[in-house]
Amino acid sequence: MMIASVIEFVRRRFGYGFPPLGRLAFDLVFKLSPGKVRTELVPGVFADLDFSDEVQRATYWQGERFEYPTFPVLSQWVNDGAKNFFDIGSNYGFFSFALLARHPKLRANAFEPNPTTFAHLAEIKAQNALEQLTVWNLGVSDECSTLSLHRGLTDSGHSTFGKHPGLLSGAADSIEVLDFESWRENARVALPAAGDWIAKIDVEGFEMKVLSGMRPALEARAFRGVVVEINAFTLEFCGFKPEQIYAFMKEVGYKPLASLMGRDTSPRRDANEYFVPA
Repeated sequence: MMIASVIEFVRRRFGYGFPPLGRLAFDLVFKLSPGKVRTELVPGVFADLDFSDEVQRATYWQGERFEYPTFPVLSQWVNDGAKNFFDIGSNYGFFSFALLARHPKLRANAFEPNPTTFAHLAEIKAQNALEQLTVWNLGVSDECSTLSLHRGLTDSGHSTFGKHPGLLSGAADSIEVLDFESWRENARVALPAAGDWIAKIDVEGFEMKVLSGMRPALEARAFRGVVVEINAFTLEFCGFKPEQIYAFMKEVGYKPLASLMGRDTSPRRDANEYFVPA
C-alpha cells in the first residue's frame, strides 16, 4: 500500500503521467503496483484501472504523452475555438476525460462498441458526474447495420469489426453500427458553424468506413481538425490502404497538418494523422 501511494504521488507530481523513463522503469512500476488501482486519472477525474489491459496500463503510465502529440494537438484545436469533441472508438474514454479536465466547457460524445469497455466508460462518467460527456454503446460506419465485433484478447484497443487474423476464433459481439449522419439525425445534432467540431477516430482498420459516413459534415467544414489512426496492418484486414484515407480526405477538403513537429507530408502507415481544412 505504501509503495502504491508513492507511485501515485510521483505520477501526480509529474502531471498525471510518468516522464519517458524507459522500459525498465515501466516494468518496475507495474511489478510493484497492484493489478488494479483507483487513481486520479487526469485532474479531477477518478477511475478504476485494470493493468492487465494494455490501453489502461499505457494511459496510466504516459498520461498526456499517450499517442503523442495527439493530446496537445486536440487541446490546441479547442483553444482555437472548437466546442465539441467526437471520440470515435473511444475505448474507456481517456482522451475525452483528458480534454474535459483541461477544457471544462467542451462537450464530448464518446462512441465505444465493445460492451465491456463501454461499461467501464459509462461507469467513470457516472462516478465523476461528467454532464458534458455523452456516451454511446455503438459503432460508427458508413451505413446502418449490425456487425460482429471481435474483442481484443489482452488489449481492449484491438477490438475490431475487421477480419483480424488473431481474433477471428475469439469472442464476438453483435453490435449496432450507424453512419455518422444517421446518428446525427437520431441524436438531433445540427451541423455547426465551420470549425466548431474536432474528432479522433481510432477503430482498428474501420477508419475509412467511419470517414465515408461523415462526408456531409466534413464537406461542410464542420471540423476544425480530425485525428485519424492510420495503421496499414489493421486497414488491410478491413480491406483498405492508407492511401485511400489520404485521397478521401483531400476529396472532401482536408489536408495533413504538415507543420506539425516539422514533419513532411509523406503519408503515414502506422501512426495518427492530423487533418485540417485545406
